[in-house]
Amino acid sequence: MSDEISGAARSPVAQKSFEVAMKAMDQGDFKKAHSAFKKFVAEYTEDAEGWYYLAESGYYAAGMFGARVKDEEIIEAYTKAIELDGNRPEFYQSYGHFCIEAGKYDEAEKAYAEAVQIDSSLAASLYSEFAIDYFDNVMAKYGEIMEDPKARAPYAKKALMYMLKALELDPEEAKSLL
Repeated sequence: MSDEISGAARSPVAQKSFEVAMKAMDQGDFKKAHSAFKKFVAEYTEDAEGWYYLAESGYYAAGMFGARVKDEEIIEAYTKAIELDGNRPEFYQSYGHFCIEAGKYDEAEKAYAEAVQIDSSLAASLYSEFAIDYFDNVMAKYGEIMEDPKARAPYAKKALMYMLKALELDPEEAKSLL
């Protein structure tokens, strides 16, 4: 078993294997891509992109095509990608998005915050994405309960606070504008 680093440091054999898996991903065959990335990371255990795409393909295969990929497996793959290359905001963003879908809101919030720490130029888009995806997910999961303004308030407040961060406004300034 060899340990490769992602991208330019891949051997030609590793790069070919990666490209085969990516081709399935690009064609929307997420089950095939997931199988290919599983084989890839088993052989190239230090390839952060391989782990990232294993997580992504698993997420899409399970969500869109009903593949039996456990949340824990996807979390493990995102976590390994981040462990191997913690300077990629897209790794944290994707992991955060997955966590929202899995109902792991605190973990999602941390992941989005990490992405902003890495690249603050993405703050507005990341904060607004978190706010909208978080609130939409909560509304979808808790349906009728969320029709009650008191039940909805803590979730709406968190989403609103992130929208204000995205706009670089504090609550008092927002109030004055309304």
